Amino acid sequence: MINKNPRPSSPTSTTPLLSETASTSATHGSSSAGSVGSPSSPRYNTVPRVPTFMQTSVPSRRSIIHAFLDMTMHMMFELVLPIVLYYALRTQFSPIISLVVAGIPPALVVVVKGVRDHKVDMMGLLMLLGFVASVLLALVESDPKLYLLRESAMTSAMGIMLVVTLFPLRWRHRILRPFMFYVARQIAVSGTVMLPPETVRLHWDWFWTNWLSFRAFFRGLTAIWGIGLLSEFLVRVVLIYTVDEVDDIMYYSNIYMFSVTLCLGTLTVASTLLYRHLYNQEQKRSKSTQRRMEIEEIIARADEENRLQKQLREQQ
Repeated sequence: MINKNPRPSSPTSTTPLLSETASTSATHGSSSAGSVGSPSSPRYNTVPRVPTFMQTSVPSRRSIIHAFLDMTMHMMFELVLPIVLYYALRTQFSPIISLVVAGIPPALVVVVKGVRDHKVDMMGLLMLLGFVASVLLALVESDPKLYLLRESAMTSAMGIMLVVTLFPLRWRHRILRPFMFYVARQIAVSGTVMLPPETVRLHWDWFWTNWLSFRAFFRGLTAIWGIGLLSEFLVRVVLIYTVDEVDDIMYYSNIYMFSVTLCLGTLTVASTLLYRHLYNQEQKRSKSTQRRMEIEEIIARADEENRLQKQLREQQ
């Protein structure tokens, strides 16, 4: 179960409790993710149980549900509010002006989160760039259908970005991982107060390196989200070329996007909770098996000592 590679000469200060396997895998992190299955990297079936001190890096049910509710609120704000604003403004302004104004709230959310949290949200940045492109497009082009197509182009760009992360591209000794892995890891970092963020990230690197089902889960989740976002682009293109009224295109395309996001969000939370349940069950079975083996080893050792003592008495 333990990697036979020698322990690093100076363990990191953030992971003083890491075993040989954990310290080797987690310290090298993403650079070792592509070498799973090599002699120096333990496979799934050789690492039956996650070290106890890493358990706090696994998100709790409460943090998972909280993340889902937070995502739902953002979805309501970023999808429902623009639709309400559009139809409220549509009675007084042209479609293109109504569409531009309806895109202001999501753009403001991106700016406020960036200033408040001092970090760049990749998907939020794409939304902000899309809003800027919308304003520029409104200045040079008055066709509302072209504007709607631009919105779908940004959604498809997000979908393509997710699909690209499924390929283990290497850059400067780092290997790209599925997008949903980074999202889930950030949830774990935010929901863990007992450990510093860097330690949680190292633990998640260890999970990725050593657990086959862990990698398969996030690859599948990322693929589903990527396909869902790309499907919105195809649906909107079909609507643009088959429906004449811009209001109807706006209504049906946003309803479809809302439905897709809600279904994918529900599926994500349900599958995450199920995976966490199966993970806990596997940990309990592994722990029980390990305890049984330890007891059997103690009994065998006691029998061996009794046998040796009996031989000594017979010799005397």
